[in-house]
Amino acid sequence: MSRLFIYIPKLREATNSTNTENLKNEEHTKFMNSKFDKVYNKYVNKHKRIITKLLDPSNNLSELPKVVVVRPDMNNGLGNRFPGIICGFLYSLISDRLFFIDGYIDFDNYFEKDFDHNWDAVSYLYRESTAKDLHVLEEINNFTLVARGNFSSEEISSYDILRVYTRDYICAPLSSNPYYKEWFNKIIPDYRIFTTISLRLLRLHPDLKGQIEDYASNNFRDYNIGIHLRENKPPDHTNSWLAPLEHYYEAVRMLMLEVNNKNVSIFVAADNTDGRNKLVNLLSEEFKYNNIYHNNNNSVKITHYEDNMDTEAGALIDLKLLGLCDELVLTYASSFGFLAAGWTHKASRQRGLFIINPIKKDWTDNLQVVDKVWMWGAISSEPCMYMSKLLITNEDEETARIFKSNPLWIHYSQCHLPIEPYQEN
Repeated sequence: MSRLFIYIPKLREATNSTNTENLKNEEHTKFMNSKFDKVYNKYVNKHKRIITKLLDPSNNLSELPKVVVVRPDMNNGLGNRFPGIICGFLYSLISDRLFFIDGYIDFDNYFEKDFDHNWDAVSYLYRESTAKDLHVLEEINNFTLVARGNFSSEEISSYDILRVYTRDYICAPLSSNPYYKEWFNKIIPDYRIFTTISLRLLRLHPDLKGQIEDYASNNFRDYNIGIHLRENKPPDHTNSWLAPLEHYYEAVRMLMLEVNNKNVSIFVAADNTDGRNKLVNLLSEEFKYNNIYHNNNNSVKITHYEDNMDTEAGALIDLKLLGLCDELVLTYASSFGFLAAGWTHKASRQRGLFIINPIKKDWTDNLQVVDKVWMWGAISSEPCMYMSKLLITNEDEETARIFKSNPLWIHYSQCHLPIEPYQEN
């Protein structure tokens, strides 16, 4: 068997300092969810057992097992792939279906697999099967079913395949669904759904995990601030949502005022070398000469990857390192930073600062030239659900009411899209 070699970019420090904190193996000791572990292990055993029978030529099954098939959004950024995967697995758990991923060809290169969820292995058996689309990007979204429907109803059970194709964290309303509220209260009572599932389903290979642990051990300190700087947005209207570079710098200055007598590391994850270097230089100058911080006995170390997020492996490591930080300063309208907050055992009730541009009625204005900015601290480490505005605006009153019974509904509704949601004529 050939062994895949993954190239990981060289790590570089922007300043030199001695590390004082060892974060190695931290994720094994914090925020463990034993109740979900039992559910997950039970599912894994069931999946293996059924697939073994399904693929055995001597077994003539009279009925195929019902499945949920997730097609991740592989055409956009890395942060757009994982929300649909987590949602699909959650749907499979509450509907007692098998879970499969369709189209993530490189998944095995980066993640551990407790069971074979490659749809290609069994899809040929389902060519004549009935299927229902739960989500297809912005075009199809069954909010009524997710928010207050029964996945085990006769109508839904009549379909062999439930299909999920989305870049959004569209399963958020499920935790307020009356049919499953008791399950959530028992298994995931803190509502950290993404964290709970991703830490089991999306576990990195030991070689990647080891590099993350070594880097954190050698570079992270008593108090760690992570910055996600994204400047290479697609050439459409989203480029007007980017905050001026100085706002990231100002947010860090504000955070540092609350830090006394601690050695600090600032980790910059960026998709643009020029922007990253400018931000690092701003921060370096601030902490080199400003007595405000030195009088509080703070020393500051600034680190980053040399090659930014040029490879998927490098981007995954950036995600995990951001998640190890105590505070986060994130780019608005980018899923990357939100997933970093949720995909870690350090996920906490409040995660850092999110940089928000001013919301104007005429949203096509170039917001990059505006100095004013809104910042808010997220109340949860859960990813946002940018289509929640569609649910609230376009669905029936009862569906919206039940969604709003979720204590996190405002959190899910405040990221992305500083405009009224799109509505069909």
